[in-house]
Amino acid sequence: MKSPGRWRIRAWNLALAGALSQIGFIPVVFVVGAMLCGLWLDMQLGTQPLLMAACMIAGAALGLVMMVRAAMTAASRFRMEGMEPRRQGPGPSRLRQEDELDDAREVA
Repeated sequence: MKSPGRWRIRAWNLALAGALSQIGFIPVVFVVGAMLCGLWLDMQLGTQPLLMAACMIAGAALGLVMMVRAAMTAASRFRMEGMEPRRQGPGPSRLRQEDELDDAREVA
């Protein structure tokens, strides 16, 4: 029988996969938001396409940076079955002894 900790790890990874599937919308939100902000600024200052284009370029760059940052943060939180949660500080994660015992019992 598998340990209940493995199901928690799978549920955690599934939740993170759901979050990762939505990361592609981050640049779109930034570009559209910057475009609307640029249009508003252009209307106020009378510089029709100039500020909208500048804001869209800045929004695209910022959106890509934020997308990569969110993806890297989420990817670092994925957990492998049989591994301890990440510790604060250097050093690799080690196999949990209880999972090794469970696996040994399943084989025997």
